[in-house]
Amino acid sequence: MDKRDLLIQSARNKGICKEGYKRIMNSDLDGMIAFYLEAPDWCLERDYPDLHTLGESFANYEHKGVYVNKIFHGELLNDLQTYVFHNCKGTIRVGLNVDKGIIPMLYLANGCRLRIVGVGDTMPGKPSGVPLYTFGKNDVSARDNKYVVFKRFAND
Repeated sequence: MDKRDLLIQSARNKGICKEGYKRIMNSDLDGMIAFYLEAPDWCLERDYPDLHTLGESFANYEHKGVYVNKIFHGELLNDLQTYVFHNCKGTIRVGLNVDKGIIPMLYLANGCRLRIVGVGDTMPGKPSGVPLYTFGKNDVSARDNKYVVFKRFAND
């Protein structure tokens, strides 16, 4: 069974809705990554796919915002709307991307140990609110500043 078939079977076992199932049935791996990034809450609440499968199937999709088992060294992440981290460690910098009009949303799961530092531009006196969603046990420190205020949401 190939990676795509395993992901489809796993989604079905996790209770994917009919519309979602139809969508991934008609998708290649890129389309499945797009679905994953459009529905991160559903996926992370159901541990879909599991960490092992993520590492095997999504390992080459950092350019899309999916990070698995990565160690960060202060990278700036603000080119995408959604970033999902699994078992990642280190420091990242996050903030508003004025040129693209993007405020990133961060999703952390599976034991991340991240230090998140707010950076960038914003309107004077109005910091950007960056959503930070955690699923399960993670060790996260997010430092607000005059540009960024992290809005935390925990899903245990």
